[in-house]
Amino acid sequence: MSRWRYLKFGVVGASGTLVNLLVLYLAQEFFLASIEPATQRLYASLACAIGLATLNNFVWNRRWTWQDRQSQWRGTVAGQFVRYALASWLGTSVQYILTLWLAQHMHYLIGNVLAIGVASVVNYAANDWWTFRGNPRDVSEDETRLRYRYISFALLLLTLAVYVFDLGGENIPRNGDELVYAHIAFQTWLQADVTGQWLPLVSAIQDMRNTKPPLLIWQAMVPLWLGLDWSLWWIRLPSLLYTLATTVLVVWATRRLARWPSMQATVERSPLDAVTLSYIAGLIYLGCFSTYRYGRPYLTSAIETFWMGLPFWALLAMQVRGPQRPALPSAGLFVLTGMSWGMVALHKSFVLLAPLGATLWLALCWQQPREWWSAMWRVGMSVALGTGLFALWFLIDPDPMSVWREFVVGENWGKVGGAQESVYWRTALLGGSSIWVQSLALVQNGLVLGPLIAAVMVMGLKAWPATWRARQQGALQPTALLWMYIAVMSLFFMVPSQRSARYLIPLMPMVAVLCALHLWQLPRWAQRLCLVLGCLMALGGLAFLGLFLWGGWRLDLYPLWGRLGLLLILVLQVLALLRLLWPSASDTTLRASWLWLLGLCVSLFAWFGLLNAPLHSPGNQFDARAQAHVQGAHLLTPSNFNGDFERWRFVLPGVREITPYREEVPTDAAQLRTWFENHDAVIVRRVWNQAEPDCEAAGCDVMGQRLVIRGRHRSSDINWQSVQTPEVLLFWREYLLVKR
Repeated sequence: MSRWRYLKFGVVGASGTLVNLLVLYLAQEFFLASIEPATQRLYASLACAIGLATLNNFVWNRRWTWQDRQSQWRGTVAGQFVRYALASWLGTSVQYILTLWLAQHMHYLIGNVLAIGVASVVNYAANDWWTFRGNPRDVSEDETRLRYRYISFALLLLTLAVYVFDLGGENIPRNGDELVYAHIAFQTWLQADVTGQWLPLVSAIQDMRNTKPPLLIWQAMVPLWLGLDWSLWWIRLPSLLYTLATTVLVVWATRRLARWPSMQATVERSPLDAVTLSYIAGLIYLGCFSTYRYGRPYLTSAIETFWMGLPFWALLAMQVRGPQRPALPSAGLFVLTGMSWGMVALHKSFVLLAPLGATLWLALCWQQPREWWSAMWRVGMSVALGTGLFALWFLIDPDPMSVWREFVVGENWGKVGGAQESVYWRTALLGGSSIWVQSLALVQNGLVLGPLIAAVMVMGLKAWPATWRARQQGALQPTALLWMYIAVMSLFFMVPSQRSARYLIPLMPMVAVLCALHLWQLPRWAQRLCLVLGCLMALGGLAFLGLFLWGGWRLDLYPLWGRLGLLLILVLQVLALLRLLWPSASDTTLRASWLWLLGLCVSLFAWFGLLNAPLHSPGNQFDARAQAHVQGAHLLTPSNFNGDFERWRFVLPGVREITPYREEVPTDAAQLRTWFENHDAVIVRRVWNQAEPDCEAAGCDVMGQRLVIRGRHRSSDINWQSVQTPEVLLFWREYLLVKR
């Protein structure tokens, strides 16, 4: 019976697909045709289609697919249906989100079919595991482990889909530096288009053109060179690919280390096998908020994370070839290291070569302490090669003195030192940039997974004396390389006068591997504590998303049936969180709880992307008439951060020149008349309860308006009264004004 179960599930799913498509078509074309526009109608049609298809699938799965287990069920049919709905919440969310996204690129029926296929794998695993498992039912440990392997792999694929979703969106979590780099890349491209020269870098922002080495800037210029659109999707795609490549390395390293002789005893005690642990490691890495926020935008974080870690992954591969003490690597590794570190220097900073070299030397000395001198000069050659590659920038740049002044002195030395000694020690010991705050940077990067990271880091510190004694006896632990990388780089980033949690993002892949490997070495009480703390943090995230939904609801950003669908997802996520707050002490329940928590991290990211999706729809953008009107125009736009004005290059790609003004400047009729003396178009912001610009008095016309997320609030803007009107707190209306 179980051999053909998935095939039966597929047949039932096919019938559900027919029901889904039929209801979706009838609702979209006939029953709900009065809802306009069609993109908004799709929310309501999808809710009806998914609801009826879910009921159809439950009936046939109960009576046919899992019929052999019904004799063991002690509850009511209604109770089992509730289980079915709760177990399918993740697949439903996947289908809902993917259909809405794919409908922007293809016919909505085709997009719905593709989304159903992805969601079916998740639905089968969840229902086989929980809804139709029987009460009680004896399941072999091998079958249970295999089930967890499939679930974790499906969840990892879902996470990758969430990372791709809305990649080109204007409102994804990011850092303000992204638009600075985009500005430099576009201005440099304009120069290259005329002169053919990709250097020197160009910027209209004073002392910012050499804020990063040229490879990062050239990376964004490649799509233009290939004739592609200047869009956020294309300039962000390399960051996503680097993040996925790092995830592959994390999964590979965890699987190899889990099979290392000294780790086998730990893995055998674990309720998860080595393959599942490797998927868990990938989920931990992608589930960290720092990875989601900095691993997709056009930034250096994903790039430096990959190239900084590549030599250490290669060294780890050499260590796990056998249980014997490895010899010093061949020259090939050090050449690879030098090339990799050259990429770090030409994308991020040459300063990073110092701690990287120290870490690699310590790792080699850990393996072969008597070869410390040989290891030193070999690592020194790698550092020299990386530095030499970085020095090419000075050789080919027509303005090397500006590179020295802006990048070496301003961008690097300005962060490493440059402050008076008394000021340095005061900031080092006190305040939000102190070394004590920096010591919690890994936890901050993990956010919901922060308690787990903290517990594993503490466990690692306690286990270090035993690891040292084992090394003295000739037993090497390959994981020691990962611990060294984390320790040395953490200490290094406590030295500069500027300290930030995002500087430790390159450490997160190693942290994810260690968390997956040592998770089951934590006492059960510690695991339960980490789960509860993670739940509380996730509840905070859900509270923010609920506030976001409330604000969008009041603005009619989501139509009625769409609101109900989004609220259903929210309720299911809250129920999933409650499931985690009372885990029992058994390994069986704990391993299920960890997968629930990792799934919730993913769902928080997915739900935020879904809530943002209407803001990026064609109906919330300036139409073709407005786009044509500002072709070649000089645009004046508000800006509250360096480079923030550059986003209008993606919103209105035809503008000739963009000039920023501080958003605090009053935009009354008199000010608008003054601006229109020197500008063709002006962007004006208004919160929701403010009147639109007085164009009659200013002598202008409104060519369009759109809704965007309001960011960078002042502390005085956030209070209990403002939270009660989230549409004012969270959203702007941006008006495109042109002079008559």
